[in-house]
Amino acid sequence: MPAVKKEVRSRLCPLSSSSNGAACAAWATARSRPPALVFILAMTVLLAGMFFNLSCAPRQAAVEVETEGALLIPSQEEEIRLRAYHPEVELVLTWEDEDSGSAAVVVENIAADSIEVKVTPVAGQDAASCKVKKESPTELTLAVKGSGTQRLELKPSSAAAASAGKPFQFAVVGDSQGRNEVLAQIIEKVNSSDVDFLICLGDLVASGGDDEYRVFQETMAALNCPYYTVPGNHDVKGDGVDYYRSNLGPEYYYFDYSGCRFFFLDSSSLGIDDAQLAWLEGNLNDEELPGFVFLHVPPVDPRGNDHAFLAPNQAQALIELVTAPTSTVQAVFSGHIHMFLHSEISGVQFVVSGGGGASLYASADEGGFHHFALCKLTSDGLTVEPVKVEVPPHPEELVINGAEGDIIFSQDELDEMAVLKKELCFQNQLGNFKGKGVYRGVPVRDLLEKAGGMEPGDTLMVYALDGYSQEFAYENVYPESCDWAERQGEMALAVEYNGKSVPEWPEGYRIVFFPDDGVYDNKDCKFTSAPGQGWHLYQSAGGRWVKTVIRLEVVPCQSQE
Repeated sequence: MPAVKKEVRSRLCPLSSSSNGAACAAWATARSRPPALVFILAMTVLLAGMFFNLSCAPRQAAVEVETEGALLIPSQEEEIRLRAYHPEVELVLTWEDEDSGSAAVVVENIAADSIEVKVTPVAGQDAASCKVKKESPTELTLAVKGSGTQRLELKPSSAAAASAGKPFQFAVVGDSQGRNEVLAQIIEKVNSSDVDFLICLGDLVASGGDDEYRVFQETMAALNCPYYTVPGNHDVKGDGVDYYRSNLGPEYYYFDYSGCRFFFLDSSSLGIDDAQLAWLEGNLNDEELPGFVFLHVPPVDPRGNDHAFLAPNQAQALIELVTAPTSTVQAVFSGHIHMFLHSEISGVQFVVSGGGGASLYASADEGGFHHFALCKLTSDGLTVEPVKVEVPPHPEELVINGAEGDIIFSQDELDEMAVLKKELCFQNQLGNFKGKGVYRGVPVRDLLEKAGGMEPGDTLMVYALDGYSQEFAYENVYPESCDWAERQGEMALAVEYNGKSVPEWPEGYRIVFFPDDGVYDNKDCKFTSAPGQGWHLYQSAGGRWVKTVIRLEVVPCQSQE
């Protein structure tokens, strides 16, 4: 696994809050005193600060950090913060000064109850002392004092290690896709399921935004066990892959746990390349451990549809590799298809678990329900059972934030205003045409004018239930104000699709366009996207057709300056 290196420079220890308070009080008093007294008070404050700084400085010598199995996370505190993406973590601390130093190390996403810490000095030095404090079921703080170079190994305790090969459980969930209220309910059930860890199968967020990732991680903080992830195609939109690498882990890696090998692959590009396949093959059978493979996009769609690898040769290569007679792989888990599916190829289980919150692709009877998969590994093999969760009802109201205040439209009110009806479709980033059907909708301009309208230069923000959002220009709402009318047509909020309304239509309410030919393709999207919006951020006409819309907000031009 890759090593990550970070150097932490020492800083003078700040005054304590009590000393700062005294200093501020002294300075406030000095401002109303004679000059001589001001000088005396100023010198007193200066000497006090020097005393506190000198007394604190030796505690934080400069230390260099190298890690394996964990990422170094930026922190505002005087500490080294790590996020583990592996059940075992190795940490090397090197103090620049010959004298002893100290370091506070916080390790997140680790099984705090079953971890032992071993300290080994390098080059014959004395071993450092290390005090371990459990902060939560998944967080430890290590208070380390030592000198030179010290290696710290965090591994499952001897009791836990002795249980290798014994039955254990883990959970799998895919495609929360920003529906964090559903994810929170899944976490509650996972916490009561006695699992060793949770594996997230990608599409953690709606569109790769930093804020989306932060909310995802805040939601996951309620989990009482570690979780490991693979990236999905939604996670790497925009600059999402950079946040993923910096805060969650590498795109692909493996670890061994309880006598099994867990492989995490990157199929966020709707496939995996030859280099990744070669890496998997090279690590698959080297210790003859039972193997489990996790990725976002499945190599093939069990339904016979197109939610799978784009390149058939890549799909075939992966399937042949994991089902070969010499392969030790027992199961392949994927998401991307928003339902639960369980099949088998040449004795290898193929599980699709995409019910983490995103809109579902089938009826409940066909596997279209929100869930996580509970996986039990015993001497008899692997069993996988979906655990259903009840989700909050789909909101049937729409909120408009406008210049004249907020307005809430009921479903009945929207239905009465839906005067547009036509067969439409859009083109996605792969060039495929999707969403074909008859839409009935309300002109967005009619909705906005109920709350004060929209002026040239204003921006319309459209917010979805899963946290996804899109910005639109005045010209999108009023396409006749420029030359967009033919290519885009009226911008509308669809309330019905092929005769189905919310909640029977799980993707409604949805932003749609009514071009003359009924087809909103990628060329149309490029032509009708203002600078810094739409096509210029994500090259997909489908990205503009925001689904599960819950709120429209008009942002005045002057507010953007």
